[in-house]
Amino acid sequence: MILKGVSLLILAGGESRRMGFPKHLLPASGGTVMDHIINRIGSLFDETVVACRGVDISRTDVRLVQDVRHTRSPLVGILSGLLKLENPYALVIGCDMPFVRKELIKHLASKMSAETDVVVPVVRGFYEPLCAVYNRSTSGIIKKYLDSGGTKVTGFFKQATVAEVAESEVRSFDPRLESFINLNTPRDYQDCRFARL
Repeated sequence: MILKGVSLLILAGGESRRMGFPKHLLPASGGTVMDHIINRIGSLFDETVVACRGVDISRTDVRLVQDVRHTRSPLVGILSGLLKLENPYALVIGCDMPFVRKELIKHLASKMSAETDVVVPVVRGFYEPLCAVYNRSTSGIIKKYLDSGGTKVTGFFKQATVAEVAESEVRSFDPRLESFINLNTPRDYQDCRFARL
C-alpha cells in the first residue's frame, strides 16, 4: 500500500557531534541505518527524499536535496525537502530513528488535510516534530520563521495549523513508543538491536 500524496523526507544534515560519526552511515541490517529505515518503510511512499548537507548516498531509489540555507537546524532540512517535493505532503523523519512503525505512519498520514500544516505526535508532554507529517504549503511559514532568526523545529507552530496526536492514540500503534528512539550517542547505537525488528 502506497500512501497517496505523501513523500518520505529523511533528514541527514546533522553534525553528529555526540555520535562522533555520520549517523546515516552507521552499520545496520540492510547496510546502513538509513538503508534500514528506507527498507522498512520506503514501500509506503512513491517518493523518498533525503535532505542533507554534503552527503553522498549510493541508492538509486532516493533523491538527494541539499540544504537551502547554511543555518544549522533540522528545520532547514524540512524546508529544503518541502520545496522539492513532488507530493503535497511529507512524512518527516530523522536518519537516526530506525524503529518507526508503519502503522503509526499510516495513522499520522490519515490525519493530514489541505487545511492542516502539521500532524505531530505528542509524547511524554512534548511534540515529536521529527516523526510528523508536514504540508508542502507550510514552507512559506517556515521561511518567515527562519528569516526572523528562529531555529527551533517547533518554533513556527504558533503560526501554523497543527493537529496534535495524543500519546494514548500513538500507543495504540506503538505501545512502547519505539518509533521515537533516537541514536544520538555510541551507547544508544550499541544498545539498539536491529535484529528485533
